[in-house]
Amino acid sequence: MLHLARHLAPTRDVRFPHARAFRGSGKGRVVVSALAVLVASALGAPASQSAEGLYLTWNDCPLGGGAQNMAFACNSNAGQQELYCAFTMPQAANNVTSIEIVIDVQHSAAQLPSWWQLSPGQCRGDITQFSLVAAADFPGRSACTNMWQGASTPAAANEPVFIPLEPRGAASQARIKVTAGVNPADAVNLDATSTYYAARVILKNNLTVGTPSCAGCDQAACLVMNSIRIAGPTGDIAFLQLPGSSGSNWALWQGGQGANCAAVPVRNRAWGQLKGLYR
Repeated sequence: MLHLARHLAPTRDVRFPHARAFRGSGKGRVVVSALAVLVASALGAPASQSAEGLYLTWNDCPLGGGAQNMAFACNSNAGQQELYCAFTMPQAANNVTSIEIVIDVQHSAAQLPSWWQLSPGQCRGDITQFSLVAAADFPGRSACTNMWQGASTPAAANEPVFIPLEPRGAASQARIKVTAGVNPADAVNLDATSTYYAARVILKNNLTVGTPSCAGCDQAACLVMNSIRIAGPTGDIAFLQLPGSSGSNWALWQGGQGANCAAVPVRNRAWGQLKGLYR
C-alpha cells in the first residue's frame, strides 16, 4: 500500500493533517458513454447489492431524488448550486479516514467561459469570494448514509483544487479535486451495501450578474466524477472508478447540450496505472 502523504501535496487550506488534496498534471481518464446526454432521464437508483458505484447528482444523492441536470437562470449572485458525490463499495472496508475525489468539467464552448474560470487569479477564482468550495456535511439530507457519521470531530473538506486544461489539455476542460476526511481517532468502517454521501462540491452564484460579472453561466457543460480514492491512516484502501449505472457518475449543467461527456472518458485501470492522477 502507498502511504497517502507521500503522494499528495497540501492545499493552501489543509483542515486535517492526514488527507491532503493533490496537485499536478493528472493523466487519469474516465469511461462515459457517448450517448449519456441522450439518456439523462434514465438514471436509476443504486442497486442494494454489493457493487462498486460512483454517483454525481445535484441537490442530493440519487436515493434522495438528486437531479442529473442543473438549470440555473443565471439571474442572481445569491445562493449556490450543490453537487453531491456518492458511492457504493465493492466490499466492506475498515479504518477509513479520508477520501479524494476527481471531477472533470467538459464545456460546450471551445474555451471555458469566464464563469467557469475558478482557479486563483481567474474571473471567479478570487479566494475572497470562494466561488468553488467543498463540504463534508450533508444538512437536511438522509436518503444516503453519511460515511462520516459517528466521528467525535466533524469531518472537514479542504479547499478544492481547480486545474484548467485537464484531463486532455483542451481549453474547454478543467479538473476539480476534492479531499475530505476525519482525524485518525475517528476512522470509520464502510459496508458493501450502503450508498454513502462522500462530499458536496458547491458552486456559488457570485459574479453572475451586475458589474463586475463573469460571462458564460448560461452555457452548457458536463461534469464527470471519474474516481474516488479511499484511504486510512496507513495508506490506500480502495480506488473506485466504476459508474453505479450508465451515466450515473456525470451531471449536466444547463442541459449539457454540446458538451461531449465522452471527451473525458473513464477507462478501467489498475491502481498502479493510475498513480499519475494523484501526482
